[in-house]
Amino acid sequence: MTKRLSALHPGYALPPDTGKPQVNEFGHQVAENFPVPPLLGEILYHRGFTTLHEVRDFLYPQLATLPAPETMKGMQQAVRCILETCRANGPIFIHGDYDVDGITATALLKSFFREIGIETVAYIPNRLEEGYGMSIASINRLLAQADQVRGGLLISVDCGITAVDEVVHAQKLGLRIIITDHHEPKNVLPAADAILNPQQPGCTFPFPLLAGVGVAFFLIIALRKAFVESGVVALSSMPNLKKYLDLVALGTVADVVPLIGINRILVHAGLEVLSAKSRIGVFCLCECCGIAGRQVLAEDIAFKLAPRINASGRLGCPQVGLALLSTGSREEAMQAAQALETMNGQRKELELSMYSVIDEQCNLQVLEGLSGLTVYQEDCHPGVVGILASKNVDRYHRPVIIFTDDFKGGSGEYLKGSGRSVAGVDLLHILQQCAAWIEQFGGHAMAVGLTIKRSNLEAFRQSFHGQASQHDEVIRKSSMMQRIDHQFHDKEALTGEFVQALQLMQPFGEGNPEPKFLLANELVLHPKDIKGHLAFQVRVNGYFFPGIGFNLADSTRNFQEPVDVVFQLKRSWFKGVGRDQIQVLHLVPC
Repeated sequence: MTKRLSALHPGYALPPDTGKPQVNEFGHQVAENFPVPPLLGEILYHRGFTTLHEVRDFLYPQLATLPAPETMKGMQQAVRCILETCRANGPIFIHGDYDVDGITATALLKSFFREIGIETVAYIPNRLEEGYGMSIASINRLLAQADQVRGGLLISVDCGITAVDEVVHAQKLGLRIIITDHHEPKNVLPAADAILNPQQPGCTFPFPLLAGVGVAFFLIIALRKAFVESGVVALSSMPNLKKYLDLVALGTVADVVPLIGINRILVHAGLEVLSAKSRIGVFCLCECCGIAGRQVLAEDIAFKLAPRINASGRLGCPQVGLALLSTGSREEAMQAAQALETMNGQRKELELSMYSVIDEQCNLQVLEGLSGLTVYQEDCHPGVVGILASKNVDRYHRPVIIFTDDFKGGSGEYLKGSGRSVAGVDLLHILQQCAAWIEQFGGHAMAVGLTIKRSNLEAFRQSFHGQASQHDEVIRKSSMMQRIDHQFHDKEALTGEFVQALQLMQPFGEGNPEPKFLLANELVLHPKDIKGHLAFQVRVNGYFFPGIGFNLADSTRNFQEPVDVVFQLKRSWFKGVGRDQIQVLHLVPC
């Protein structure tokens, strides 16, 4: 069986300790202590869980176990600064970013302050005109929305950790500055009044991998307590902060930070809030996506909700996404949701128009033996370069950066790029080693943005390949080996009870991938081609288990012969009715 598995593309392997007595023993211990089948305990053992305490915390995440916000460096200074501004009736400005993380973090702070009677002025830059993060131009435009009010407090969300000169500019305008960010800091930090970033030196917060909206959420936890204790706001006027966790879940999943530890706790609770759809903008967006009548999963965020919100930022209209998540008007929310639907369609068209030419360039570089792929396409819309980079990472299993022209300054001297990476290869660290050829860059291990001079493109390409080649072994393993969590030798374990228990591992995503399974030498029964998708059944425990293989219909396949079925187990819905289903990833002839 191992030999046959190694022949699969792109390559699968069972966990190395499969079949060992301690795995079976741990599975039964889990089943004795929690209402789940032993198989779930075995899967968790393969993923590194070795104690019942770890299993409990993972399967049943609790908001009560979140760390105190005061453990985050800068929190006391940030709270004090906000309290002083509120007591002085000074204006509060919120500077966000144009991706889902930045939009949700902006909506989070704006909504919280509004509910306690404090109006704020929020601004999200236009990525096509201003680029990422805080800039002197974006700060000036933010202040212009308040009729050039001098003084007050500026709070950044999901940006600002590298804005050294921009903070100096804001301070000259009389502003106090609080930076909330999660991106990796550089050697010199801005001279802000307070910085909240769990990655900054000296921060004792126990989890450094929060999204930007996660950092903002811990700020409002601290603010809620401080406002009440100081008498600025009555306890009766304070909202239950759980209501904002839908925003936290949206931004955290969309930013592809690991769904482990504190992120898992936040997203798990946030999905409950999302599924309730009490935020009118969320309800309207779910209606557009066809998921208004069922619970919302992390994959719904990743593939349905987040792309639509992101489309507003990609096409230079982030205020539409912010309006969707901030408004209390059903009419405004539906208008925003429909606008996002239209923008997402435009985004897909832009992406499709560029995919083949960029894919061709990537393929040529792979044939040349390059470990890191660098593509320049002059007419590629800057709003889709990140998506195209991600698609080519999935296809070629190596880091990819795609550049397009940046005419923001009018001269065409610069190229603007977006990069994505594979698990285990820190793309931000690679860019740090290529800094001699880069004008500016930022991001995190899996996703970056950067600007280079056109004249430095070839030098950067060679440097990027050289740095990526040092990770060739990790890249090779990424392309050649994906793990199957369990092979069903005995189909008696493939039950509705197991599928139900498997849902306790939700939310799936970065750091907690959805389990993959194998049925070897299996007959696929009653195959049907439904608009290019393969519908079928598998006989399990005396009844027919339904299955679907998206884009896997093939009239030349012989279903009279058994195949190896690599699949995931899903809960699917049709007209609000859920059922268990096999979702095929690969069908491989035996």
